[in-house]
Amino acid sequence: MSAKKKPNKFPLSFIAVLAFASFCTAVEKPLNITDYLLLIPEKYLGFENLEIPAPERLGMIEENDPQNGWLKLTGKGETTFEGWMELALFSKGPSGPMLGVAVNHCGPVCSQQIFFLRYAPGSWEEITARVFQPLPEEMVKKLYRHHFAGDENGDDPPVLYRLPRRGTDIILVSQEAIAGREVVLTRFRLRDGRFILPE
Repeated sequence: MSAKKKPNKFPLSFIAVLAFASFCTAVEKPLNITDYLLLIPEKYLGFENLEIPAPERLGMIEENDPQNGWLKLTGKGETTFEGWMELALFSKGPSGPMLGVAVNHCGPVCSQQIFFLRYAPGSWEEITARVFQPLPEEMVKKLYRHHFAGDENGDDPPVLYRLPRRGTDIILVSQEAIAGREVVLTRFRLRDGRFILPE
């Protein structure tokens, strides 16, 4: 009678390497909004000289809507700041999916940075100028004064661009904390991979 063949035993270190490689492969091919959060360079989150590891990034999530590809982030620990961030994933950019990022620093009036990015394995391309142009200052003033006639902030309107949690429209709104109410001043429609004002 022949002896039974013993099953091969792989060392735990080899299994750990395989598991890590599998994780890296999955993240390098982002499928959802959380994958993009784990990959995005810190400078697009408003942190130029700070490395934010994966656990801290995930800990910044305040609201997560994976079905609509949307995240709201707030700073915690070493990443604490006054304000919040929004990430929104758009399936129809100029050449495939694109990620929108709005970084809002408040105190109490909010200032804002907006980025639109395209990801290819191992690299990011900023495409903001190709897909979105903020309104000229005079047009923003006109829209604000239309809704807030006589308001003391008419010469320097407190406004923000909001990325969509549902749909694909970017909206320009008044800042409720300063103006007293949030009003949609105008919206940009996504057409052929670019955000444009309706005619």
